[in-house]
Amino acid sequence: MAVFAVILVLFDIIVFSFNKDVQYADIDRQFDEAAAAIQADPDGSVENFLTGKNVVYTANGTYIINYKIFLIVRNRTGSILNESYLLNFDQVLAVRFDQRHAGRNHTGMVERNGNRIYLRTHTEEVVTTDGRTYYIQMVADTTDVQTGLLLSRNTLIWSTLVVMALVAVVGWFLSKTLTKGIFEAFEKQDDFISYASHEIRAPLAVIHSSMELLLDKPSDRIMDRSEYIINALTETNRLRKMVSNLLEMAQLQASEMTIKREVFHLDTVVDDLMEPFKLQAELDDKTLNVDTQPSQAIRADKQLITELLAILLENAIKYTLPGDSISITTREMSGTAVITVADTGVGVSDEAMEKIFTRFYREERKSEIEHGGSGLGLYIASLIVARHDGAITVDHNRPKGTVFMVTIPNGIRWN
Repeated sequence: MAVFAVILVLFDIIVFSFNKDVQYADIDRQFDEAAAAIQADPDGSVENFLTGKNVVYTANGTYIINYKIFLIVRNRTGSILNESYLLNFDQVLAVRFDQRHAGRNHTGMVERNGNRIYLRTHTEEVVTTDGRTYYIQMVADTTDVQTGLLLSRNTLIWSTLVVMALVAVVGWFLSKTLTKGIFEAFEKQDDFISYASHEIRAPLAVIHSSMELLLDKPSDRIMDRSEYIINALTETNRLRKMVSNLLEMAQLQASEMTIKREVFHLDTVVDDLMEPFKLQAELDDKTLNVDTQPSQAIRADKQLITELLAILLENAIKYTLPGDSISITTREMSGTAVITVADTGVGVSDEAMEKIFTRFYREERKSEIEHGGSGLGLYIASLIVARHDGAITVDHNRPKGTVFMVTIPNGIRWN
């Protein structure tokens, strides 16, 4: 912002200076022409000016000085020698004289009857043939020009202040927006480090301990030490799934990932997927109901849609108790595939519903359910839905439980 302010101020100075030069260009040109004529005939010029004539006789003819330019003749001490011809223009007589201004243009201001009058002057030093030195002071009323310049200057100043205020507001907004993204990235990085250090440490510790216990009695049979082997395999499988989720999450977040769309029947995919989940539900004394629309076609990534369904069903089975029921339904509405997974389980709090699709988020549930999830499943589900230009929502299932609804354009009209 400081750099922008400096650039803007320099721009204002350049614009004002250029405008000033343009406004004074005509009067300064007349001053230069008159000065050249006076220097060509100093004796005649002084003589004519002392008698109230605004003419100069040169070799090229008579040069008439603009009637709007007043001529003041001064001696070496600065005394006015033609004052009698200027009595009716007392503002001109009040012009400040300075020998150092000789040969230069100068703008001054005098006050008359409470009004400010701006005068542009040019002082020309001339020496006559008899050796006398005179100062010819040319004066022009430039109040209108100066008023316009003051107006343009004030306009530039106020415009600069307004622009700087806008820049400050926009800059603050942009900086807040940019830094918010940076802070969110750091927070996500911290979440990932915390997640990795917490989730990976436990299975590694179990695997390490199991391997050490196996080495305590190397002569034992595998059957005798199967408990430790099973523990190590279980934790290894947990690590494998964790790494797989992380890799899949990174792939889905990558914008360059290609979605392999194909036309398939959604009801067929659901039916093919149900067998292991029905078996698991029966073993846990839970009911799994399936209601699909026959021959429901959809154009999407079959593998990702299958994984989406698996995540929602695993989540429903995980957070239900014996005796609870789970249902999955599919419908087509206005060219959109609607998938609903509802359960009568422990449910989700209102606060958790706002964060449930955030990666690494896990709700602390006060129930006998040991969830032990990674906090990535529903986040991956939301990424899959987003890559298909769909939407996923969560709501309470009355009187208890949770309902997840997924809407995805069926894509049949796409070529």
